[in-house]
Amino acid sequence: MIDWLEIKQFVIADHIELEFERSFTTVTGETGSGKSLIVDAIGILLGHRSDNSYIRHNHNTAELQASFDLPPGHPCLHWLAQHGMANDNECLLRRVIRRDKSSKGYINGHAATVSQLRDLGKDIVDIHGQNEHHSLLKKPVQQMLLDGAADNIERVAELSDCCHAINNIQKQIDQLNDQSQAAQERTDLLKFQIEELNELAPEADEWLSLENKHKRLNHQQELSAGAHTVAKILHQSEDHNLSSQLIQCGLQLERLSQFDDSLKSIAKMIDEAEVNIEEAANQLRPFYQDNEIDPEEVEKIETRFSLYQTLARKHRLLPQLLVDHLDTMKRELAGLKDPQRELGRLNDLLETESETYQGMATKISANRNKSARYLASEVTTLMQELGMKGGRFDIRLIPIETGSYTQFGNENVEFVVAANPGQPLQSLTKVASGGELSRISLGIQVVLANKTQAPTLIFDEVDVGIGGEVANVVGQKLKQLGKSNQVICITHLSQVAAKGDHHFSVSKQGPNQRLHQGSRQGHDQVEAKVVKLNAEQRVAEIARMTAGEKITKQALAQAQEMLKSA
Repeated sequence: MIDWLEIKQFVIADHIELEFERSFTTVTGETGSGKSLIVDAIGILLGHRSDNSYIRHNHNTAELQASFDLPPGHPCLHWLAQHGMANDNECLLRRVIRRDKSSKGYINGHAATVSQLRDLGKDIVDIHGQNEHHSLLKKPVQQMLLDGAADNIERVAELSDCCHAINNIQKQIDQLNDQSQAAQERTDLLKFQIEELNELAPEADEWLSLENKHKRLNHQQELSAGAHTVAKILHQSEDHNLSSQLIQCGLQLERLSQFDDSLKSIAKMIDEAEVNIEEAANQLRPFYQDNEIDPEEVEKIETRFSLYQTLARKHRLLPQLLVDHLDTMKRELAGLKDPQRELGRLNDLLETESETYQGMATKISANRNKSARYLASEVTTLMQELGMKGGRFDIRLIPIETGSYTQFGNENVEFVVAANPGQPLQSLTKVASGGELSRISLGIQVVLANKTQAPTLIFDEVDVGIGGEVANVVGQKLKQLGKSNQVICITHLSQVAAKGDHHFSVSKQGPNQRLHQGSRQGHDQVEAKVVKLNAEQRVAEIARMTAGEKITKQALAQAQEMLKSA
């Protein structure tokens, strides 16, 4: 559950700190007061998309932070441990939105990517948005809702990967079957190019060695003269070579060290330098002695070097890549030489993938059938309570043509409804009015909420389009959910708000109001405020929601009665 939420410089909020309780919490306020910024803030903490439009005017960053208390054994605790982010049963999420840079996310103080926040967040909070009844008309959304209830989401993702693999294999088979004269021409070209490269017979790392030898041969005289000159300076010159001069320096320091022992270490360093100089001079000797050039070796290196360059230019490659290029052409030729063999391999692979696909698709279908019956029964029951007496809800699983492979399985999903008794079941798009669609959507969300493993459920104005006794039923259902989960509901209905165990009110204050209340000078922005209401304040808020700004004694009495009955 959410323990607390902190919002800084976010939309029209300057600084808001909220502490949440278990059970059912309602959030109310006038239209445009900023009620949904609480949901937006939590959503962004859970990895939803953010941009700099969320940053409060005249500020460069917005900061969101929330603490979640996870029950023992919750899958998110395992996720945190796996990623080295565990902190007992607490999960602290933080996100900083920056105006000119990407946002930064943190999980229990550890830097986290947006995908990590999203992966973790899906099992912490389940958010039901106010526009879900519109998306309910879309077939992919219907399929996703059913698969969510059937625990099929990961299976469908694996099935989609398998479907892509089957399509790729089939594409390769089709390409092989369509080979014609172009394939034969390609075969002839590959044979010629392979034969040409086989004459060179390039070896791994040979080019680098050949290039070094070629460079040395072309600069042999310069290498010999230069090495001889350096060797004479170091050791071989009879007059003024470095070696003899260092020896003299060493002897001088050794004599002086009888007056100061610290000179002994310096003398030792000079002795070591003299040894190194002598060794360097010895290693330079082969560069100018016994370095007669073998004409045959020179010709062999020149010929091979030239052939490497010629073939590299011809194939438009760097010389060192000719080895890999030859292997690639041989593999391609092998496939072209024996297409039947390759076709056999691909068909075997296709058969294996197809069996895997059918196994997964069959399991997905079984789960869908089971969950479809459950959802249809539960939603139909709720429809009776939501003012749709005699209405029916069902889910059709429409088989797809045998032998077809789709990324969603063996059937299409369609939600159908009969809004009134005696009417046939038809697609939602054909029979449901706006109000009916809102109630059906709400019924589905309530049923799905009973199956979620997320300890916190948030409903953002999902009660749009309903009222009267139906609103009472909605409030009762949400209150019932609050007995097993933490439920937070942003609502505009007094009947729902009255059912809450806890109540927050959101209001929007202008600069004049804050100046009157002693706020700092020069701050002229509108600001959202959130207050947790006590018993007396709840009566006034429920009365406002019922009667409007002009609250009468009758409205207050009615509000008290609603709270009492709740």
